[in-house]
Amino acid sequence: MTGRRTFLIVQSVLCALVAGLFAAAALTLYFDGAAKQVAGALFDAIYTREKVGAKLLPILPLFFAGIGMTVSGLILGIRDERPNVLDEKLLRDLAGIRDRAVRQNAAPKETCARYAVLALAAVLIIAGILNGGLQDVLAKGITICSECIGLG
Repeated sequence: MTGRRTFLIVQSVLCALVAGLFAAAALTLYFDGAAKQVAGALFDAIYTREKVGAKLLPILPLFFAGIGMTVSGLILGIRDERPNVLDEKLLRDLAGIRDRAVRQNAAPKETCARYAVLALAAVLIIAGILNGGLQDVLAKGITICSECIGLG
């Protein structure tokens, strides 16, 4: 087994593990809240940021390890060497069609404008996170979901 294949296997196992842990954390959070509602704590805050953070904090190192592996795989150019369903000729044809379309449609000014909008979006997202907007959106989302479904 080559190093590339081992890397891809470890990356996919890590991805599946993180997804399973996130699902398990969400389910335990839900069942803890449901148990509190059954116990009579109807007006207590069941799903708070602190409780969600406590459930998700142990998973974050694995999550960031998966992101790190994905980025390093992209930088190193590690890909699965065999095509899934399509044969190589069809893949070359599709790449040629895409390259022709990019050359015909992407003028330099449009490309610069796209990158400028992408950079502006990234800056505004980071500014919103640093400004505390992430917590506000999370709290509103939890409240809306809880009210809509009837959990809270």
